[in-house]
Amino acid sequence: MRKVRVTIGLVIVGLLLITGMAMAGGGGEKKSEPASRKKDKYVVGFTQIGSESEWRIANTEEILAAYNAHPRFSILFSDAQQKQENQIAALRNFIQQKVDAILLPAIVATGWDAVLIEAKEAGIPIINYGRLASMVTGNIEDYLLCIVSPDNVYAGEALAQVFIDSFGNEPGPIYVVELTGTVGASSAVDRGTGIKNVLSKQNRIVVRYSQTGDYTRSTAKQVMESILKTAQADGVKIRGLISHSDDMAIGASQAIAEAGLRPGVDVKIVGIDGVRGAFEAMVEGRYTATVENPLGYGDKTIEILLDYLDNGKEPAEFWVKLKNAVFTEKDAAAVLPTRKY
Repeated sequence: MRKVRVTIGLVIVGLLLITGMAMAGGGGEKKSEPASRKKDKYVVGFTQIGSESEWRIANTEEILAAYNAHPRFSILFSDAQQKQENQIAALRNFIQQKVDAILLPAIVATGWDAVLIEAKEAGIPIINYGRLASMVTGNIEDYLLCIVSPDNVYAGEALAQVFIDSFGNEPGPIYVVELTGTVGASSAVDRGTGIKNVLSKQNRIVVRYSQTGDYTRSTAKQVMESILKTAQADGVKIRGLISHSDDMAIGASQAIAEAGLRPGVDVKIVGIDGVRGAFEAMVEGRYTATVENPLGYGDKTIEILLDYLDNGKEPAEFWVKLKNAVFTEKDAAAVLPTRKY
């Protein structure tokens, strides 16, 4: 009987412990509720990837301007200088400072598990934008408030289609170069997937050389110089360049011109982002088309955070999509005066 009483007692204690953990929210899978978060002014931490492109610089400027102009926000800014370890250090610094929210464009997709868990435990909501993060140890949707981003697979598909169209009825095989973005970046993976989705359905245009330009003009120029030398040695005539970003395409176009070829004529050039430099090149006939990577992250994330911090309202969808637009040489002159970056 004594053994029975001890066993029953242990069961009761275990049940009480389990009940207590449940009441305390110890499951760890549900997003933190914004209990009593509303205040007159919020502090937001923002760790930017760097300043690798015209688009990135414009993106930084528009976010800082939006938050600094808003009466209910102040913003702490950190430039990661293209290094994930700097972004992670900035996130931990924001957590220590007990900011109200964090903006994170993830330089690469993986490697965020530990710091995202720390932010969740601190009850700090994170908005991921542009370049997406992923989790190995959990569901990313449990650790982020939302993701704000265009559909980069669609951007790649739209780019590939306008690239095909630019060659008209020219017979194949048409050998082209693909310059990819930063290795491991979600935008590079998705844009590459979109390009392959379209090009794989035909056999006229052939990607003969594919290499990363790391989303920078200088790296892309060096890579293109090397590819053109290799193509010459292989006896291959390069007729096109499809780039994951306009900045890489612009850098590569310098190498194309220095090799004695005419950018936009001898070598068709398309890219993604919609930077002003691409429109200027299109007006001059040195560039073929661009798919816009939209701005507007400042106003959109402010709207999302006010709903969440003031009212506890999460976005209706985890992925808040921004729209892409496609521009060609025909549009360039009319659109150029409106470009802000």
